[in-house]
Amino acid sequence: MLRLILSTLLFSFPALAQPTASVIDGPLSARSFRPESTPQDGVIKSYFESASPLAIEFFEHISLLSNSWLGGRQPGTQGSKLAGEYITWNLERSGLTPAFDTQSSWYQPFLFDVDGTPPIVKKAFVAIEDMALVDGRDFVVLGNSGTGDISAPITFVGYAIEDGENGYSSFDENTDLTGQVALMLRYEPLDAVGVSQWASRRFGTHSNIKDKMKAVIDRGAVGVILVNPPNCRDGRRGLEKNRSSRFGKTNIPIVHFTEDAANIALGSQATIAELQILADAGEISTKTLNQQASLLTEVESTDLQAQNIAGFLQGRGELADEWLVIGSHYDHVGYGYTGTSSPGILHRGADDNASGTSANLILARLFSDYYSITEEESLRSVLFIFFDGEEAGLRGSAHFVKEPTMELDSVNAMINLDMVGSLRNSTISISGTGTAIEFEVFIPEIIEQTTLTASLTPSGTGASDHTNFYAKDIPVLFFFTGMTPEYHTPADQAYTTNPSGGAIVTELTYAFAMRLLKDEKLTFSTNTRGGAGRSSSMPSPVRLGVHPSYSAMIETGILLTGVSEDTSASDAGLQAEDVLLAWNDIELTGGRKLMELLRESSPGDVVEFTVQRGGENIIVDVTLRAP
Repeated sequence: MLRLILSTLLFSFPALAQPTASVIDGPLSARSFRPESTPQDGVIKSYFESASPLAIEFFEHISLLSNSWLGGRQPGTQGSKLAGEYITWNLERSGLTPAFDTQSSWYQPFLFDVDGTPPIVKKAFVAIEDMALVDGRDFVVLGNSGTGDISAPITFVGYAIEDGENGYSSFDENTDLTGQVALMLRYEPLDAVGVSQWASRRFGTHSNIKDKMKAVIDRGAVGVILVNPPNCRDGRRGLEKNRSSRFGKTNIPIVHFTEDAANIALGSQATIAELQILADAGEISTKTLNQQASLLTEVESTDLQAQNIAGFLQGRGELADEWLVIGSHYDHVGYGYTGTSSPGILHRGADDNASGTSANLILARLFSDYYSITEEESLRSVLFIFFDGEEAGLRGSAHFVKEPTMELDSVNAMINLDMVGSLRNSTISISGTGTAIEFEVFIPEIIEQTTLTASLTPSGTGASDHTNFYAKDIPVLFFFTGMTPEYHTPADQAYTTNPSGGAIVTELTYAFAMRLLKDEKLTFSTNTRGGAGRSSSMPSPVRLGVHPSYSAMIETGILLTGVSEDTSASDAGLQAEDVLLAWNDIELTGGRKLMELLRESSPGDVVEFTVQRGGENIIVDVTLRAP
């Protein structure tokens, strides 16, 4: 009887009734997947005249989640909280157990900033003895500064490097900076022409500002003054214009001085250029100055308060301690706080990703019903998780894999539902099909029982939350119905979606999940062929083929989490964990800078990348190829 019920569920739609399926090779990028619409895909009247209760339930969810009262579900807003309450109400109604805080909470809170957005500086005052300096001319407050009001003696600490090359150190064993302001040089020891002594191009790992700050704070410093080495060839010029939070966070005043301001701080004892020469030669560690600095900073955090949401169904028997994770992000861009060309206008986010959230809620209900009536003796546990902060760089899933509710090696697979509300021409994209050996047989077996055409992309990486699970060696499947003209625009509303198609995707996902709950544990397989990158309204004429980290906060450069096969990057030998520091002589400050340079390039161009690999800087020549 149970088998009959499930068969009825799976084949309740005409599109799934008579198997006429096919499997085709997907595009290199799943975000390039854009099937053509047919007349029956978009006729609202037909949706509900022929729709099953599942399609109506899908539309009810997506309509509420994309309602203007929820304000586009930007993390940390009242609308996001309302969306969370709606999700948890449904999970509780379906009989799931809260996943967090030893099963007492539905929520996993976390903080994040957007694109390295620093805190807001509300007050800034600096004086050396009785001479006040001018904000913006002599100094700026750095993005890692805390709030503080101190007056303390200044100590020069050189490059503030604890353990450099060839035994170099800026500190003695007993260096104590308690109650002092540390005046430090940026970067690392330079040669006579201003080039790093330890890196053939740009700077090595010892120049990391976070490490320098930690070194002086651990020794008791109550404030920090940072100054650029006067003769530095490859470093930045002048004061930091962008108060980036890439330098980390502290709870003490941190300011950046010009060379002239640093010389005022040194008084008559020496110039910063003279002390740099001694620091470059390793002939000075710390030097107490006869000067007093007053630093007043008041900063206000711009971090967004986000929260993942999850509930679970407990498994049984031998498989009870193994897990299937079904995920979808529930956040969107609100009034355009990120990722849109229309800031200030409400973005409701129906397809992206109220659709995946709707499907996930339905799956939670269906599997709860199944678990309550099945006589199966052995089933895996299932986590239904709704990620926040995806639009700002996969923040929620990154936080979850860092602080999971289970051992990650017990996860059989992760299913990701992102933008599944626009099924057209019965064609769906499934990425991650090469991340488990068993998928080669497993996937066609399921698709062949439907009338769908499945466009398969083997790679486990891409611009959605499955990427962070794949990075932990977990097989992933990413269901996606393709890009639409409404993507990340105010036009992404419930009436532009295909509810019957969303229900079909939900049923298909149910069939996949059922196998993943019962079959033998999958065998993970590394696959980066055809990584799924987000489309752009300004496509690049070339494709590099790298997968940048969407959540790593590094001081400069771009951390790679993977490299797609058969691309410019793989041809040149770029690798996961490489940090791209520079494009020819241009510093790579982040993904946006890289995209700008790619758009200005042509197939056949050769780029000299400075790459940090294993603590060393190397040069990698990359010949760019067309997408």
